[in-house]
Amino acid sequence: MGDQKAVFEECYSTAKNISSPLLKYFVKYNEFEKKGYNIDPYTYTKLTIHSMLVFRLIEKEIESMDLSYEEKNTIDVLKRYKNRDISDLSHKNYLKFSVWVNTDGDIRFRLSDVRQDLKEEINWKMITAYLVPHTNIIKTSNAIFLKAAMKHDLIEL
Repeated sequence: MGDQKAVFEECYSTAKNISSPLLKYFVKYNEFEKKGYNIDPYTYTKLTIHSMLVFRLIEKEIESMDLSYEEKNTIDVLKRYKNRDISDLSHKNYLKFSVWVNTDGDIRFRLSDVRQDLKEEINWKMITAYLVPHTNIIKTSNAIFLKAAMKHDLIEL
């Protein structure tokens, strides 16, 4: 496990050009924002994964910034999520992403409150479920990413 973390340690550096992945992320996030934060669960989960990649890329730059109380809490949630430490299972921090299959083999994705007990429905069986950062965390983290990118000249327009 220690070796795996070392791989990600090499991921972020101001010496490397990370403009392209950041710009791709901001384009994807903008599409998400245009839809009023109301997109299908699968697309949202892909966005959270992309957000975590961006967080890993610019984590050191973010740590050097002055952040508000809310921004510090958001970064704390992202750090814990990155390390798979979900000790504070708050409905304000996480959503539950679940995958369901019916008897015909169709697949359905669902986002729900972490406090909600998901019961199997007629002809639908839950295959798996895991936590993703809440939409509020993603909104705040996007603002932090943009501030960090602009402050440290990480994107080339």
